[in-house]
Amino acid sequence: MAVPRIARIGSLFGVGWDQLGERLGRESLVAQVGKTARPRVVDPSDKPLDIVFLTLMGGNHKLSTVEYVVGRALLARGHRVRYVLCDQQLPACEVKLVDQEERWDSACAKCYGFGRSLLTSAGAEIIPISGLLSTNPAPSETQADWGEYIESSLLKHFRVGVLAAGAEATSRRRMFTEAAERSQRAGEALAQMRPDRVIMSHGHYCTWGPARQMLVEAGIPVVTYNIGKKRDSITLNWGISADWWDVSEEWARVKDQPLNDTEQAVIDDYLASRRDHTRDMMVYNFGQEQSREETRRRFALDPDLPTFSLFTNVLWDAASAQREIVFGNPVEWVMETIDWFAQRSDRQLIVKIHPAEVVIGTKQPFRSVIAERFPSLPRNVRVIAPDEKVNSWSIAKITDLGLVHTSTVGLELPLEGVPCVVVSDTHFRGAGFTIDINSRDEYFDLLANWDDSNTDRARISTLATRYAYLLFERYQVDFPFVVAGSVNDVRSLSGIREQELLDHPSMRRIIRALETRESFMQADGA
Repeated sequence: MAVPRIARIGSLFGVGWDQLGERLGRESLVAQVGKTARPRVVDPSDKPLDIVFLTLMGGNHKLSTVEYVVGRALLARGHRVRYVLCDQQLPACEVKLVDQEERWDSACAKCYGFGRSLLTSAGAEIIPISGLLSTNPAPSETQADWGEYIESSLLKHFRVGVLAAGAEATSRRRMFTEAAERSQRAGEALAQMRPDRVIMSHGHYCTWGPARQMLVEAGIPVVTYNIGKKRDSITLNWGISADWWDVSEEWARVKDQPLNDTEQAVIDDYLASRRDHTRDMMVYNFGQEQSREETRRRFALDPDLPTFSLFTNVLWDAASAQREIVFGNPVEWVMETIDWFAQRSDRQLIVKIHPAEVVIGTKQPFRSVIAERFPSLPRNVRVIAPDEKVNSWSIAKITDLGLVHTSTVGLELPLEGVPCVVVSDTHFRGAGFTIDINSRDEYFDLLANWDDSNTDRARISTLATRYAYLLFERYQVDFPFVVAGSVNDVRSLSGIREQELLDHPSMRRIIRALETRESFMQADGA
C-alpha cells in the first residue's frame, strides 16, 4: 500500500502522525500502528481472559481504532485478544449504500482490506467471519425473529422513517434477512468457542444484533459501545445494544441526591458548552441565541398565544426508529399534530426539524413530507428547516410546552424549566422531569387543556440537571486515544504506549469493568 509507505517515510523525517493523517488520510493509521512496538505485558492480571472483538466492519476506522486501542490495553494486562472481521460475507450491511450498488463489491473489499491491514500491522489475531460460518453452516432450529433488526437496517439503508413498499424494498429485505441469519450463525459459532468476553460496536442492525442476542442467550458476557455526545468520549453497556443509553438503575439510586458544589459546577460548565456544541462531537446548533422578542418577530409569533414547540428526529437513526408508543411512526405524529393545531387558532405550533438531516443526511426530509401533506401551512404553524441558523435554545425561551419523540431536547427543555411531552420510548422517559404520554387521546387532551400553572419548573430543572450529570459526566467515558476530525474520520492515535494506556483513568475504568463485569459508570462522587 503506497500511503502507509509514504507515511512511514514521513515519520522518519520527523513529521508527526497527526500531520501525516491529516494529509494522507486513514491509510496512515496502518503505518502508525505498524511502527508502534508490539504490546508487552506490563501489569498482568491474576485471571487472564479470552476476549474477542466482533469488529466486522474493519473499514470503519473509528470502530477499528477504538477496538485496537482497548485491545492493546487488554494485551498489556496479559489477556488474549482476537478480532472477528467480515471478509465480504454479508449480502447487505452499513457499507453497501443505497443508490451505490455498482460500488458495493469494491466498498466491501476496501472495508475488509483496511481492517485486515490495520490489525495485521498490529500483529493481532484475526478470525475471518467466513471461518465462523463454515463451522456453523445452518442456524439453530430455534431461529429467532429478527424483524426488529431487519426493519431498522432497512430504514438506515434507505435513510427514511417510513419505508415505501415496492420491488426494491422487497429485494433489500431479503438481503438483510440473509445478513441477519449469517450474523446469528456467527454468534452461535462464537458462543461455541466460549470466550470470556465479546466486545462489539452498536449491537444493533443485522450486522451485530442477531450475533449479540445469540451470545447473550448462551451466557457469554457481551459489551457494546458507541460514540458519546461529548467529543472524545464513548459509552459502554453490558448486554444491551449501544443505541440504548440505559442509566435507569443508577438513576433510581441517585435521583433524590443533590449534586455537590463541584458536580454542579462541572455540569453547569458542560451544559453551557452545549449551547454551541463547542465540546461535542456533532454540531447541531447553527445560529446564535436570540432574545424572546427577536425570535417571536423572526417567526411572526403572537406573544399572547401559548407556544408549543415540536422537535423532530432524523427518521432513520437507531435512536429514533422503532421507538413508537403513541403513534405508528414519527411522520404520523408530526402530521397529526399539525392537523390538530390547524383547528385551534388559540395556540401556535413551531416544528423544528432536526439539523442532523443536513449534517448526516436523509432521503426523507421532514420539510418535504410536511409540504406534501400541507401545501399551505396553517396560519398558526411555523416550520423551521434543518439548515436554518436557528439555535434551539432560542426556541426554548419562547416555548410553553415542548413535544418530542426521542430527541435529547426532551432533556434540554426541562433543564431550562420548560415542561416537555414525550410520546415515544427513550432513555429519559420515566425519569421524572418529562410528561410521558401513552395514547393519542391522552396526547391531544393534554394539548387542548394545557395549563402550566401547576408546573414546578424548579423541580423539573433540578431533576434534569442531576440526570444530565449522570448521563454526560458519569455514563460517558473520556476516550482521547483516537484523533478524529469528525465522527468516523480517525487519522491518528495518541498516548497508546502500554503503561500510558493502563495509567489513564478512563482506560483503568474500562479495563476494571471488563475484568470484573462491574458497571462502566464512573463511581458516584468520583
